[in-house]
Amino acid sequence: MRVLSMKISGFLGVIATIGIAVCVANGSRAEGLRDEPNDAAPFKMTRSLQGLQEQIAQGNTHALQAQRTLLAKMDEAYLKVAVEVWQDPRNARAAVIHLLSGGHPGVMKHLLSIDPLPAIDRRLMEASLAYVEGREEDMQELLSEIDPLDLPSSLGGHVALVKAAPFIRSEPAKAMELLQVASLLMPGTLVEEAALRREVFVAGMMGDVARFRVLSIRYLRRFRSSVYAGDFRRRFALALDTLGFVQSEDKFALLDDVLREFDADSRRGLYLRLARSALLAGHLNVARKSTDEALFLAVDGTKEKEILKVYLSATRLDPEDMSANRDLLWSINKAMLAKEDLELLDGVYTVLNSVRHFPEPPENVIGEFNVASGISAPDERSWLTADMEIAEKLLRRTGRSLALLGEKQ
Repeated sequence: MRVLSMKISGFLGVIATIGIAVCVANGSRAEGLRDEPNDAAPFKMTRSLQGLQEQIAQGNTHALQAQRTLLAKMDEAYLKVAVEVWQDPRNARAAVIHLLSGGHPGVMKHLLSIDPLPAIDRRLMEASLAYVEGREEDMQELLSEIDPLDLPSSLGGHVALVKAAPFIRSEPAKAMELLQVASLLMPGTLVEEAALRREVFVAGMMGDVARFRVLSIRYLRRFRSSVYAGDFRRRFALALDTLGFVQSEDKFALLDDVLREFDADSRRGLYLRLARSALLAGHLNVARKSTDEALFLAVDGTKEKEILKVYLSATRLDPEDMSANRDLLWSINKAMLAKEDLELLDGVYTVLNSVRHFPEPPENVIGEFNVASGISAPDERSWLTADMEIAEKLLRRTGRSLALLGEKQ
């Protein structure tokens, strides 16, 4: 009941926010924003937009749809605003925030053409337009001498987030610094949510395991329900591969507290990914631990459960596990496996058969190592495996060493 009540409350909050904003927009059409500029001020509409975005950051999907509606209303209303209204710095800042929040670039192009220009540094207007149009180099040059910390926080957070974009791959340390500024300037907002998501990705690129862990936990505790949390989970999974958590048990143990912050479904998928990566890399202890964790969360009769049976069998190659492994392999529903999983299953069977017995020798050839050592090798040797040939060489060397030792004595 409590969850339902929260959902209803959130929905009503969205209705109230979008209702106020739409009334403002409608009022602006009726009055041209000339007679009542204070009631329909652009900065007030932008505040409504930011209120919706805070709800989006907390997972309110109704707010996401309401944001689209509000942005369309703002696009229309801002084009009708009287020129003198933009001489209020709050309204001028609102125009830049509107564009960086998804507003139509046509609004900013219009504002750059009016006289006098809005009461804000022209570079901020042109840089925001360059950013949304994909002109990254122009944006970078325009913002090069602008410090986000010198701006009001509601605008500075957006500018820091935008400035970080070109540096994510070229200068990740600089990008991380700017993303941290964005988070600090606008805590609890969609800007902080976006900055934290990017910080996790950058920490993975930098190979900074400690920072990756801290940022991931912070994101999950603050924005686990965000509408964009799926993008975070994707970035997180990619970072797991690049940071090499499957390469050792000690490094794998560092993930424990992070993974427990995820919901059960996400945690199962991540452990499944880790198990496969560890198995293919030959780190069987990590593969076994990942598989055990995933199996605990898996549901019987699902494709994931059948795949995990394959992984579990692959991690139990000791002769004493032979009977249990055989029964486990026989219980797998092959019809539920993809082609690559079937190929892995065939590989597991091949290895287990090699553990179980040596290949049968040709007729009239004794296959025991301790019997009839004087019998000459057969003409046909194709039945021999590479391992058996190595063993044969080692036995010959051992025989020669023992003979030399006997001569010395």
